[in-house]
Amino acid sequence: MGVVACITAAVAADTVRVTIDVPVPARLDINGIERVLVTRLVVDQESRDLDLSRELVTLLRRELHKKTRLEILDVDPPSLPEQPLADLLANSGFWRRLAETHNADLVISGRAAFENSDRSGFVEQDEISPLTGQRVRRTRYVEREGFALGLSLFFIRGRTGRLEYEDEFTGERTVTGGGGDPLSVLYELFAQMESDMIGIVISKTKPEQRVLFAE
Repeated sequence: MGVVACITAAVAADTVRVTIDVPVPARLDINGIERVLVTRLVVDQESRDLDLSRELVTLLRRELHKKTRLEILDVDPPSLPEQPLADLLANSGFWRRLAETHNADLVISGRAAFENSDRSGFVEQDEISPLTGQRVRRTRYVEREGFALGLSLFFIRGRTGRLEYEDEFTGERTVTGGGGDPLSVLYELFAQMESDMIGIVISKTKPEQRVLFAE
């Protein structure tokens, strides 16, 4: 055991761990794409607290404008026909005419769902006893509210009206106490997904660790 330990220590001493930026190519070929139209989204269940489509379209446009060189068209987000989603995505004639109307090279649409639920319940918490100063575990009832965002994005080539790429993003957050602000939570959840969304249309880098042998 002593010999093995010495060899392991020697190997570890002759290496160094470094972090490098690894290039990640865009997941969608945007050659020839300059003008982008973002439509309204299909919303699974409307909320009385916020206009989910409007808020998400605003966030998506803002991030695309800030972090890409694409021209994001500043127009009222076009409404979509009331069709089953599969039929809507296959309706190349609609998408092509929509792109022609706005002179758009790429149309981005999507489907969204934002739900909240009661996650209150009994939880175990470690506390310091004011009498003994020792750590004790107690069971308490905690009010909590859960939020979940599901967002699918569809990228449609304006020239053909055909679906080029689609991706799905999900996120959850639990807020302690009642009366969580849905809009604030929506913005937080979107921020968690934003990097992956933007990575669809632009190349980026991600940090990865590598082990190098020292001379």
